[in-house]
Amino acid sequence: MRVPARTGALACLLLVLTACGRPELADPTDARPLDVPPSPALTVDTERVPDVLGDRGLWTAPYASEPKASDDGFVGLVFDDGGEGLRFLGVDSRGHTRWSTPRNPSCTGFTLTRTSQGDDLVVLLDSDAAPERGLLATTITAAAYDPSTGHKVWGPTEVPGTWVGPGLVFAQISHTVMSEDTGPKVALAADTGAVVADEKDGDVVLHEYQGTLLVHRDGDLRAIDTSSGEQLWRGTELPIPESLPEETGKVTLTYGHRPRSDSAGLLTLRWERGEASVYTVHDPRDGRLLAELSPRTEPVTVGNLSGRTVVAGVSATTGAPVLLGRDAPSRDGLWTVETRPGERPVRIVSGLLYTTADDGNRVLSMTDGHTLSEGTWEAPVAGPEDGPVLVGTVDPDGNAAYVAVDRSGTGHG
Repeated sequence: MRVPARTGALACLLLVLTACGRPELADPTDARPLDVPPSPALTVDTERVPDVLGDRGLWTAPYASEPKASDDGFVGLVFDDGGEGLRFLGVDSRGHTRWSTPRNPSCTGFTLTRTSQGDDLVVLLDSDAAPERGLLATTITAAAYDPSTGHKVWGPTEVPGTWVGPGLVFAQISHTVMSEDTGPKVALAADTGAVVADEKDGDVVLHEYQGTLLVHRDGDLRAIDTSSGEQLWRGTELPIPESLPEETGKVTLTYGHRPRSDSAGLLTLRWERGEASVYTVHDPRDGRLLAELSPRTEPVTVGNLSGRTVVAGVSATTGAPVLLGRDAPSRDGLWTVETRPGERPVRIVSGLLYTTADDGNRVLSMTDGHTLSEGTWEAPVAGPEDGPVLVGTVDPDGNAAYVAVDRSGTGHG
């Protein structure tokens, strides 16, 4: 049976009323330790692999959908028994499966985060849904694991529904599993899993990134440290951008847009005054203004777990389409390069940015935005900071598969 590829968050319906005779949802435990050797590498289509990567497969990952990279390996899911059972697996950079933990396939998902101490976590969802008995979920929980060992770090924390992001943000999906509408959202603390904001209490949850939460609370945008509850900055403290044209009327400030990735280490905000508007790019931790972008196009943001982030937009200064990048949160400023027609960021993998455009794709160094390669290949799926990178392929049955290849070492600083 071919199991369709799925994203890191699998939408689910939540039934408010408790169903009779429902089995109790057990608390999660440490994942089961394993030492399963890697599977032989499938054939890699070299035309689909960027030339900054190796063209020889090392091993085949076991995953049924796109995994995510963390620490020195990967986390993803597999389906058992014709898709009826589901397990999350942790695989190291040599392709050895190190741990496994089951989850309810009817309502689960996963995302990655990082604690205030710099430790990576994978957050997994579980539920008490029983579709074979006609029972929707009444309880959904989140629990965090060490992605290298499978040891549980915190949880379970009850959440209203599936992961919606950005960051540790969860919400009930309304009406149908295909709906984009959500019910009230909650945000969790990366360090402890505690609920730090709940829209039922009046907050509007906007963006969480590794312990920094942006909410709209009491009439203002506020950034909150989710470990301490300390307010880091507020929107009314930010300077009005210089590129916002002089107009009559009150200045309003709103959240700009959510990133295309699970989350991102840069925020975009939108300023309006009269008929004029402008986007600004900020550090989420201290609110620093890093760039101003024209409202001609809505910015597009991608980031990864290490803090590398890119924003595509139109420069408010020059009027040129640009990519703005930051290699790490410790960097004060952003590098800037002009984009090509229709170019947009796709993914950041192992220190490299992959983009797609009307005239082909390219790969850029996240250190300075320098172009390293151009071609019609596809972006790799995932890769840790050190170690191999997973690229997409197809197995003999026509299913999506993921093969590890070496990195060339060019421009990975």
